Amino acid sequence: MKRLKDTLLEIVKPLIDNKNIEFVDLEIKGSQNNPVICIYVDEVGGIPIKKCVSISRELNQIIETENIIKSAYRIDVSSPGMDRPLKTERDFARNIGRFIKIDYQLNEVKHERDGEIVSAESEYVIIKKNEEIHEIFYESIDKALIQIKWK
Repeated sequence: MKRLKDTLLEIVKPLIDNKNIEFVDLEIKGSQNNPVICIYVDEVGGIPIKKCVSISRELNQIIETENIIKSAYRIDVSSPGMDRPLKTERDFARNIGRFIKIDYQLNEVKHERDGEIVSAESEYVIIKKNEEIHEIFYESIDKALIQIKWK
């Protein structure tokens, strides 16, 4: 399955880049005889379903034309979802204004913070809660998840 993933990445990344969409991840689930190709994409403001359908159809056409997968398969193209941990500067930048919970380590001590993402810099994210501002370096983050803020 690793070879299949590498082959698909070589096709998927340029296909998505040409559409000015952010490639997030590619996973292959299911079995070798019936793989499910999960492609996660995003863009500022969220990814419209029309674009997901377009990517799926184009990839399907390439797979069929080049005979990459010889068995039954399924392609799922979607946004990463709110339950996906944020990892990169782009992840945090895409979610500015959202409420987040971050588990991180500072001097080998575990900490937990929550607040609104106000900025995503090259090496750290800035969050704010009740007028308190915190800079948290990406390299120290163990887990960062978007939180739904109930009113």
